[in-house]
Amino acid sequence: MPFGMADRPSIQCGLLKAALTRRGHEVDVFYLNLEFAAEFGGTLYRKLSAVRTDVLAGDWLFSVAAFGYRPDEEAYRRSCPSIEELCRETELDFDKLCEFRNEILPAWIGRWARAVEWDRYPVIGFTSTFEQNNAGFGLAHAIKESTPAVSIVFGGANFDGDMGREYVRALPFIDYAVIGEGDRAFPALVEQLVAGDSPLGVPGVVGRMDGLALGHTPPDRVHDMDDLPDPDYDDYFGTLFRLGPDRILSRHEAPLLLIETARGCWWGQRHHCTFCGLNANGMQFRAKSPDAALAQVHRLADRYKINNFSAVDNIMDYKYLEQVCGPLGEEHFDYRFFYEVKANLKRAQLRGMARAGVRHIQPGIESLSSHVLKLMNKGISMLHNVRCMKWAHYYGMRVSWNILTGFPGETDEDYDEQLRVIPLLRHLQPPAGWGRIWLERFSPYFTDRPPQVENVRPLDAYRFIYPEERLNLEEIAYFFAYEMRDTLPDSRHDEMGRLIAAWKAAWKARPRPELVYQRTPGWIQVVDRRNPEPAAHAFNGLPAAVYECCSETDHSVAHLCEALGEDGGGNAARDEVEAALGRFVELGLMLHENGRYLSLALPRNAHW
Repeated sequence: MPFGMADRPSIQCGLLKAALTRRGHEVDVFYLNLEFAAEFGGTLYRKLSAVRTDVLAGDWLFSVAAFGYRPDEEAYRRSCPSIEELCRETELDFDKLCEFRNEILPAWIGRWARAVEWDRYPVIGFTSTFEQNNAGFGLAHAIKESTPAVSIVFGGANFDGDMGREYVRALPFIDYAVIGEGDRAFPALVEQLVAGDSPLGVPGVVGRMDGLALGHTPPDRVHDMDDLPDPDYDDYFGTLFRLGPDRILSRHEAPLLLIETARGCWWGQRHHCTFCGLNANGMQFRAKSPDAALAQVHRLADRYKINNFSAVDNIMDYKYLEQVCGPLGEEHFDYRFFYEVKANLKRAQLRGMARAGVRHIQPGIESLSSHVLKLMNKGISMLHNVRCMKWAHYYGMRVSWNILTGFPGETDEDYDEQLRVIPLLRHLQPPAGWGRIWLERFSPYFTDRPPQVENVRPLDAYRFIYPEERLNLEEIAYFFAYEMRDTLPDSRHDEMGRLIAAWKAAWKARPRPELVYQRTPGWIQVVDRRNPEPAAHAFNGLPAAVYECCSETDHSVAHLCEALGEDGGGNAARDEVEAALGRFVELGLMLHENGRYLSLALPRNAHW
């Protein structure tokens, strides 16, 4: 359903279709998000499908289709003022958005309720993630009214934990929900229904009886990821080409394939990041074997003639750095991948990923303060983050990241340090933005609720999207408003916001800021074009060697003295090494933290 992204098929539907067809069932997948984009315009669809947690605009737009009209548009506008940003982006005024909500989209749902012979299907399943709830609720309600014998099933991230149980309890048009992983539960549910039996005994399945949600057994999780089938994306591409890609995708877009090579998070298993609400109760890390992962990529590329992949994994398996990226790099295929990774990657690892086709990463950088990173439970330092940004940029990778604030225990010094560091990184990719952390269901800040977290309540937008007289918003909300003690006020970050805005503007300009060094056997020259006034610095002998030694990764003075000793037979003079390091830091060509030093300039020559 809208507002799932239109440039990619649904891996949820793809996996579940493949699992059902394995068992002999006939399955159709309807991509009504593509139908919506084709009817109302791909550009508008892309802008509406961007997740905006404070306004939840996608679910608000379908709220009348799902639950009927309520005359509360102006109250929503006052409570969620950033809806005006959506109006500017879409070039639709608020009155037009209200027309979509109150008239156009209820009529659109009504047409789709009549456009398909839904009674041909004994079971109809809706997957829901982000802002797909109310579009699904609207259609499910309409189908149930006209075809009461059909079994309506919901699942997906929006139905995990208490959320799914509450939706089943309160919404009579939902017969069952799968809570958690559906690979085992949904096919078992379907087979119980086909046999005329109740599926309430299936682990992970919740149903309703006498106004109560029944069924609390956790789902059978997938432990052997190699046993999963390839996702079946035939219906997506059939719909896309029937409607016309030019009506749905911009000329800069191409469809990509979603792959899943791992579930859970190997870092979160040991150290759950304090703000992270991913994985719910499925944090246990499981990955496909490298051979199985490679084989699936080859099969999907051959089947759909597409070489652009996005992994839905929360974190890349470390084994893949050698056992997947290595073979792909040697084969020189033109694959392109997106992966989420941990930011402590080294140059050689990023080089191997880039050679394999990993061109876009999300490394979970989150801050340029080691103390704030410790408060997050990230297990990483500022220098690790900068090293990742540096070599990813060198090898042509796009890096998606943000700066997060609002952690109990943060100090003025943490942000003074970031104000010092940010101007030195203008030659690297800037963050998408900055902001206070979201409070998400399933995050340690929500589930463990430290004493600094107070006045937790669902975001205001929920009460304009779901009828409070029917649904307990405390049970269905994923995003929460809150107060957090022992943090700095937002005003403390105004200067950081200005620096980030300037960084992003400089990155969009041409030529982009640059900091590079070029080398000869006896000296190096650092060319600094991070600011309007360029500068060049030449260094000979020991200082040149010190700078190059700190280019690959950060080092201590003691390590440098040992590594740069004459002919390996002794230590370099400590005072000379310290003098060189001090000069580099003074010029802004190097970062220093806790006795360790990292050079910022990128080598001019590309050594793959």
